[in-house]
Amino acid sequence: MLGRPLSCAADVHLRLGNHGEAKRLLRAAVDLVEQVGDTFLCARSLTRLGTAEQGEGNLGAAIALHHQALLQHRLLSPLTEPSYDWLEMDIRSRLGRAYLAAGRQVGAEAVPGRARRAGSRGPIAAAVHVCE
Repeated sequence: MLGRPLSCAADVHLRLGNHGEAKRLLRAAVDLVEQVGDTFLCARSLTRLGTAEQGEGNLGAAIALHHQALLQHRLLSPLTEPSYDWLEMDIRSRLGRAYLAAGRQVGAEAVPGRARRAGSRGPIAAAVHVCE
């Protein structure tokens, strides 16, 4: 499926600060993964799309996309998805940064605590999640 390579290519553009190109790739990835029902990759791509929006200063859109990613995440099962905790921490971390950038510290304070409770595998599990 083409959704995963598009999402991974977008990660490179995000790291390089090419937010426009990352958004283009991530929108295409989201469209594709929604068609095939890949909920995990949809949530992953939506939260990265939120990061790209934040990079362009669109904080409202960024926050909305992170919340959309959380809604997708809730459709996953922690029993069958080995990356369930990692994905939740990633989404909530990105959402917290968007809240902080928007000056909404109350919202941001609530996000990291939840992310810590979700993370049972720690930073090593997060480190191995590079575009598999």
